[in-house]
Amino acid sequence: MTGSAFGMLSVPTFLSAILLIYLFAVELRLLPATGYVPFTEDPIANLRFMVLPALTLGLAEWPGIMRVLRSDMIAALQEDYIALAKAKGLKPSRILFVHALKPSSLTLVTITGINIGRLIGGTVIVESIFALPGIGRLLVGAIYTRDLIILQGVVLLVAA
Repeated sequence: MTGSAFGMLSVPTFLSAILLIYLFAVELRLLPATGYVPFTEDPIANLRFMVLPALTLGLAEWPGIMRVLRSDMIAALQEDYIALAKAKGLKPSRILFVHALKPSSLTLVTITGINIGRLIGGTVIVESIFALPGIGRLLVGAIYTRDLIILQGVVLLVAA
């Protein structure tokens, strides 16, 4: 687990996006490479177009969350109440999910909240690669056209 998390942590978002496009759109032909269909027009097509960008952003955040969860679970499994649950004869899956994961979920929520800003910043690259409308594409367009008012507004929104 730790090796795969470390490997994914070192892969930049744009590279994982390009690799996912190559794998799922070019080689396997399962998903469209770029484009956008509004949810109100065709919900199924919208989901097909959103799988690769969501997977790209999820792969960027997954290693940090996995490492924190792993260390939290190791600490939780060494607590006295886990030994008591084992002595009571509870199933290992119940001990793991109810008694160990529940206290660890507080840390996960905190880490996820901290990562929201980085996630929004990563959408700039993902929206540009997958040709999606959004804040990131607006930012790139404002840079190309040198529209300073929009640029300041988007940077203020993303940085906050």
